[in-house]
Amino acid sequence: MKQKRLKVATNLKKDYAYTSCLLLVCLLWSSISFGQTINNNWEKDLTKSLEEFIECAKSSKDKSTCGATVGQSLSTVYRQDAFFSQKLNRFLVSNEISKIVEGSDRWKLMGYAYDQKVLDQAQQVANANKPVIAVYRMNGSAHVVLILPGTIHYSGSWGFSVPNSASFSYIDPDKSYVGKGLSYGFAKSMMKDITLYKMTY
Repeated sequence: MKQKRLKVATNLKKDYAYTSCLLLVCLLWSSISFGQTINNNWEKDLTKSLEEFIECAKSSKDKSTCGATVGQSLSTVYRQDAFFSQKLNRFLVSNEISKIVEGSDRWKLMGYAYDQKVLDQAQQVANANKPVIAVYRMNGSAHVVLILPGTIHYSGSWGFSVPNSASFSYIDPDKSYVGKGLSYGFAKSMMKDITLYKMTY
């Protein structure tokens, strides 16, 4: 009887150890796949980056040197260094980012800015703490806007509801912003040339 109880206790310990191990693996996989972290102070930090960017863009003779703020904003908000180049030892600028995401396995094309479903999904993905960017391409140049967590709002100029975003324009620093709708930085005629991408893991 005593040996039988001992055997049962041993089996229970094994089952408990197996279950605990399995649970730990599931939790780790879940945290990697779904529990993407975000900077809880991203609004404050990104606003500070905006102020520094505008000061740089207005005072620097070569405004393009300020353009790394675009790539850095991804790290500031989503804690992802996908736009940091180890080779160049700096964050990438819009033209470089535009080339990287096109055809990249890490960035999935969601669609165009003139599709309301795409705009809705962009905000949903950002609210799930996963990076989304909008890329405007025209005549060999590009401008990249970061989609931010927040609320989607109707834009009278676009006639669509647009996601929350941040834009750093060294060509026209005064049009740079944090926490405004995607339509704030683009005219309606530019929608056909704006594509949205989400980062995959």
